[in-house]
Amino acid sequence: MPSKRRPWVAITATDDLPVAMPPVRDALRGIAPVRTVPLPYSTLSLKEETKYAKMLQGAAGMLLRPGYVTPTLLDQLPDLNIIAVHGAGVDQVDVEACTERGVLVTNAPGANADAVAELTLCLMINLARRVAEGASRVHNERVWGEARHTGSEIKGKMLGLVGVGQIGSRVAGIAKAFGMKVCAHDPGLTAKDIRALGAKSVTLDTLLAESDYISLHAPHIPATHHLINSKALRRMKKGVFLINAARGALVDEIAVARALKSGKLGGAALDVLEGEPPNPKSPIFDAPNILLTPHMAGSTNECLDTIAGTAAADIARVLQKKRPKYPVNKPRKRKTA
Repeated sequence: MPSKRRPWVAITATDDLPVAMPPVRDALRGIAPVRTVPLPYSTLSLKEETKYAKMLQGAAGMLLRPGYVTPTLLDQLPDLNIIAVHGAGVDQVDVEACTERGVLVTNAPGANADAVAELTLCLMINLARRVAEGASRVHNERVWGEARHTGSEIKGKMLGLVGVGQIGSRVAGIAKAFGMKVCAHDPGLTAKDIRALGAKSVTLDTLLAESDYISLHAPHIPATHHLINSKALRRMKKGVFLINAARGALVDEIAVARALKSGKLGGAALDVLEGEPPNPKSPIFDAPNILLTPHMAGSTNECLDTIAGTAAADIARVLQKKRPKYPVNKPRKRKTA
């Protein structure tokens, strides 16, 4: 049974995965107090879930950055009405279990679009110009000279976008400003929609075969799991560059590591890996021509403020018995605080 104590809002945050608190407090001022709960960004044992469930008792809302919400955790949180995910993807939450238990799930679509689009282009240029490799050599070896780090220009190259939502469409615009040609595949859009975003609409097979750079901007759903696998890699031209700042599970890391070692892939830049924190024994860590960043695409001060404010505002709406702006599910039975 829900408790009769004053409801409060849990903010899951850690030193590595912080939440911008000023916009959270502004959104929830006079509605509910907030507390930070350092929920780990890892799968928990049942004993560990019980430990954190005790810390979350009485929470009517949760702004979720690190942490996984499972059916067994939900069963220990009878007061919980809403989980507002800190971002667009809701992979961390068992949405079906929330729906069955009357817990609303919201997200913050588009709040990180500018930040992720900028990092995508940053990673692309890093691959093309071998920036990280050259900088690391200068720093570690104190050597100079350009011959070993001669790269290529992105102007005139074909960029293939898998997914052209709010992030992909921004990437398309920036890439065209650099003089790139852009093609795209997105089953959720018509060819006319894609052309309106400044890209040529193509099939996935055509995109894989014709692109010099491939950037992933799709959600992780069953249909996109390991979208980039051995079969997809065989369709690509030799020396193509792969960028993924979307979801780690879109990429089969073992297949990509092999393609990098064989030279089929000219390079890969991955801001996300399958299973986060990732498996330290994944072969991707030992692959050549790889640029790995720690899921930092949305880590800008501006982006963190926007996401936190968007998520907290929906929590405030729900606690005030109003409609949320960005619902992900339709709970079968809404709880009351």
